Amino acid sequence: MNSAPVEPSASRRQLGRSRLYTAADLPSRLLNWHAPRANRWERLCIEAGTLQVQWLDADGVSEESLQAGAARWIAPGLRWQIVAFDEAARFTLEIHADESTTAAAPLPLRAALLDEAHCVAIGTVAELAQVLDALSAGARSLVRASFDFSAAMGEAIARSKGRLCWHPLAGDGGGLTALVARAGQAIDLLEYLGRDHAVIEAALAGALRGDGERMHWLRNSLARHLVIEEAMLFPAYLAAGGNPGWVRGLCNEHNHLRHHLDRLDDPGSQRRFLLLLDGHDEKEEQIVYPDIVERLAHTLAQDTRTIIELGLVGMPPTASDEADVEPVTAPRD
Repeated sequence: MNSAPVEPSASRRQLGRSRLYTAADLPSRLLNWHAPRANRWERLCIEAGTLQVQWLDADGVSEESLQAGAARWIAPGLRWQIVAFDEAARFTLEIHADESTTAAAPLPLRAALLDEAHCVAIGTVAELAQVLDALSAGARSLVRASFDFSAAMGEAIARSKGRLCWHPLAGDGGGLTALVARAGQAIDLLEYLGRDHAVIEAALAGALRGDGERMHWLRNSLARHLVIEEAMLFPAYLAAGGNPGWVRGLCNEHNHLRHHLDRLDDPGSQRRFLLLLDGHDEKEEQIVYPDIVERLAHTLAQDTRTIIELGLVGMPPTASDEADVEPVTAPRD
């Protein structure tokens, strides 16, 4: 790197550690420019072989050859990518949070997701079609309907070849409220699950402001997301040889989220919910979801469509409120 590598403060908390990556199964995201998000540090640990890594900072692009035994801290926002590696390369990637910036609220950009969406009321399927047709790439709308448009939305997603997606929020009195969005290209599973996390955090931001409707949306969006993972993704992932320790840890964290969701008016529960959700989403997006995508590659297109089209669901039951949270770290099974 152009300057001496910096390190996070001593008051850091490890959120997770990836599986052992090898030259034969490098995730494609690591071969393209990417960066830790705000308040996140990554630690690249080389166990064998050599990695050629590029860094992009204010001084431009620099390149470094990392040998076995080397470890590098990667600061929030520092863009980096792997550009070459030998056949013996083996490494892990850790994710850390700076404890001096403990989560007190959802990330601002995610929190504004629902507040900034254009709101429109519809009464017919034809009006829904008009709203969806008017959506430009990158745009989103908060749609309130006097009827259940789940089936019509599924058909629209199919016709769009995956460029449309939705996040149902409420279905009271026969009507339906949902966030709908259009992308410039087909939305893949990683992108959609990340969008779903953002919707949950945006609903949480409103709930913490005392907005009863947003609290209702939080319950519904979290319930649907947990069903996507626990009933649809995790069983298929385990059947494909996925890591059971990771799944066990995430499901335990789901139980704690359910527990504290009903106690957000208590400051202690609210802090634990925020802290857990913040680290949980990061582990899934950076460590677990990429492994799921690789292992389910043969059914990924259909799995993604089924997940995106899913409507409102009930909250899955809590296995045990007293379960210990098992961190998502290195494989142990």
